[in-house]
Amino acid sequence: MLTDPAVQQLTHLVKRIKFNNCEVLNYSSKHETKFPKEVILKVKAYDPEIKLPINMDTWFKEREIDIVNKRKGNKKYDAVITGDYLESTCEFFQRFEQIYNSCKQDGYIIIDLPFSVNSGWFSYQPNLFKQIASQNNCNFSYFKVMDHAGQFPIALDSTKRLTDTVLRETLYKYRNTVNMRINVTLHKTTSEPFSFKDPK
Repeated sequence: MLTDPAVQQLTHLVKRIKFNNCEVLNYSSKHETKFPKEVILKVKAYDPEIKLPINMDTWFKEREIDIVNKRKGNKKYDAVITGDYLESTCEFFQRFEQIYNSCKQDGYIIIDLPFSVNSGWFSYQPNLFKQIASQNNCNFSYFKVMDHAGQFPIALDSTKRLTDTVLRETLYKYRNTVNMRINVTLHKTTSEPFSFKDPK
């Protein structure tokens, strides 16, 4: 199911990809899950004018954007939503490579992952995505951390080194950081295949 941070991120994406014959590949297994009432109320409080869909398929179809949840052959897409496909695995880099290589050059990769304590295997840190972007010549279109309710979003500066001190100073407004999310939209600028080497 979409979290509030993901709703904000998808709204941002739609503004960038709305053009003729745009196709989005969705790796999420929860694309047909309905928004719960508490999410709708929180998002309406954040933006009263927003029209929330019943689910992600509806979200894109109302905006005349085709969304599919299964890749066809080696086809590449204008945007790829990772969903829980990355969150529920120990094989992050293998799955990310698959996602990256299914995105067109000049396309977008939408990532919504745990930033802190959660029920999954890992929490993901901003410097990981900075390194992935650097090694693959990607730009950041969206780079934020926020709580599960989508309040107090913090835009991360992708040009600076994100040390513990910098992160602590940006998180001062939170009582706790449990269940926080990191939302990253990478803009893929090359047609080269994904590569990643452990920085020494």
